[in-house]
Formats: sequence, structure tokens, C-alpha cells
Amino acid sequence: MSVIALLKPNKPADDPKSYRPISLLCVPFKILERMIHSRIEPVVDSQLPKEQAGFRRGRSTVDQVTLLTQDLEDSFQAKAKAGVVLLDLTAAYDTVWHRGLHLKLLRTIPDRHMVNFIMEMLSNRSFILQTSDGQRSRLRRLRNGVPQGSVLSPMLFNIYIFDLPVTTSRRYGYADDLAIMLHQPTWKAVEEGLNQDMDVLAAYLRSWRLQLSTGKTVSAVFHLCNREARREL
Repeated sequence: MSVIALLKPNKPADDPKSYRPISLLCVPFKILERMIHSRIEPVVDSQLPKEQAGFRRGRSTVDQVTLLTQDLEDSFQAKAKAGVVLLDLTAAYDTVWHRGLHLKLLRTIPDRHMVNFIMEMLSNRSFILQTSDGQRSRLRRLRNGVPQGSVLSPMLFNIYIFDLPVTTSRRYGYADDLAIMLHQPTWKAVEEGLNQDMDVLAAYLRSWRLQLSTGKTVSAVFHLCNREARREL
């Protein structure tokens, strides 16, 4: 696999984090992935939680935004106070733990041979990094993660997080992006409920070797009281 590093707009060129990796996969591998995807999609999709809208037929970000907006409107009607936490994972696809993914594939796909075949595709992968000026790195091997740019990777990630723990807050998910919303009569109840749910989710993410991006995980409040316009959780 070849990975090309492209500099993000208005980012310093001397910082490795300023580059977006674009992976190029071979055509036979892409065809094989589409065949596997069409074979397992009907089996997997029925087991994914309804809160997950990422890369599923008949679901999109618009559905989740509409649902969140409607729930916030309902909280206004109830004269409640609503808090939302928008969670973002650090390099989510690149940090998928292969042994954990293998276990969850066995839970969702009732064909051990298919599961072993998928895991064989993910193992022993290697890549070479290329820059825009033609420089190339040495061959590096990948021990975790699912291929970037792969047709199958979004489904594999959905399987990897299909068993997110139950929370008091309502969840809205799209691939590796997750939002939770809770409305209560008081801000104290909102904060306590969201903190408890964040503890539950953080413990789950640690156990499956995923990491929250603290810089991109933010909170917001929604209410109709102008006197508390500057309110923060």
C-alpha cells in the first residue's frame, strides 16, 4: 500500500500533524473488498445499533442532525435545560485493535471461515509513505488498524464499536463521531448525568484501546434563558 502525505491548507509544513495521509490500494484488493462487503452487509447491518448512521443504507448525517434538533426542540417545549457533548476519537481507524476486532467479528458474522479470511486480509499489511516532492520512506508494517480508503473499513469500524455501553443520555453516531445529549430540569442534573455517561464511555474506549481527542471533544448547552447565555458545562 502506498500512502501519500498531502499538506493541509494553512498548516505549517514542518509539523507532521499538518499532513493528511491518502492511501492508494490495488484494484484487485478493492474488488475483493466489495464482494465481501455485499456478502456480509445484510447480516451485519441488522445487528448495528440504531444510533449509528455512518456508512449504512438509508442513513446519513442529515438524519442525526435532524434527530438531535428535534430532541432539543422537545427539551425547549418541556422548559428543560439540555447539554450536549460531541466526542471525537484520535486516529480511530488506525488504532483498531485486531484481536478485539476479531472477537467482535465472531459475535456478528456467523461464519468463522469468512471472519478468518477478513482477519487474514488485515494482517501483515505494510506501507510506504511518499511526499509530494517524491521522497519515499522505508517499508513499514502495520500491527493495528483498518485500511484507510478501504470500502470495507467503515463497516469493520461499525462492528468494532457496535456494543457501545448503554447511557442515560441519548446517543447520535456517525462512524467514529459520537454525540450524547441529556436534558433535565436543572444544570446540576445535566452535568451529573453527562459526567456519569462520559465515565462509562471513557472506560469502554480504554478497554478497547481507543482514545478520545481532548482537543476536539467539546460540550455545548441549549436553553431559552437569555440570562444564562454564557453558561458552560
